[in-house]
Amino acid sequence: MLAASNDRIKRLRKLIKQRQARSSERAFVVEGPVLVSEALAAQEAGLIEILELYVDEEMLSIPDGAQVVDELHWVRAGVLAGVLATVSPQPVCAVVRVPEHSLDTIGDGPVLTVIDLSDPGNAGTLLRTAEAAGFAAVAMIGNSVDTTNPKVVRASAGARLRLPVIELPEMHQAFASLRGSGREVVATVVDPEAPDYADVDLTNIALVLGNEAAGLDAAAVAAADRPITIPLAGPTESLNVAAAGAILCFESLRQRRRA
Repeated sequence: MLAASNDRIKRLRKLIKQRQARSSERAFVVEGPVLVSEALAAQEAGLIEILELYVDEEMLSIPDGAQVVDELHWVRAGVLAGVLATVSPQPVCAVVRVPEHSLDTIGDGPVLTVIDLSDPGNAGTLLRTAEAAGFAAVAMIGNSVDTTNPKVVRASAGARLRLPVIELPEMHQAFASLRGSGREVVATVVDPEAPDYADVDLTNIALVLGNEAAGLDAAAVAAADRPITIPLAGPTESLNVAAAGAILCFESLRQRRRA
């Protein structure tokens, strides 16, 4: 039975709180029985590897399928509640490793691409949306939020376990790689003079979204193959990035289904 002073618990706390620790181990934590069950299903499908599972001693049962995890650790009551990131944690979590992906490994389909996205909730929502709309991957460019952040993982509702995430640090090189993979790089802008998204072929694209506050800068728009916009009927200046992403992702899905 693991106590709070155990080295495994100390490591678990670091993985939850420190991006550097997650990056170094290429692992992150999923919390609660729902996400742990998603992780077990993803492992069964060959998408991820569960390295360890931690369960509070007062849990009446463990998630179905947990018996196959080699490193299953029972933890003293209350210890996990003090470690996990959620406000009212459900005392079970798993440490998972997701394979590294590249444009060469993701297959066909559109790629949702974000530049300098900072909010974990928006990032997780966009991951969830991209998966639901059948996108091949999500590409993170520049100083974007860490998608292994516990808030992102929770907001993604399991999508972070299944959908390939590619990190492409430099924008121009990223656009060249996306273009080289056969995808048109499409920049989203707030501009009534830009083409209406509904009039543009979105079937095989890298759909580029910007920072929540600033959007895409002029350099990103100029480097893309074309801009698109979402025409607004009311006086609202712009949409939340996650809302805009949902509209455009599902327009892409609609066009692909029609085709």
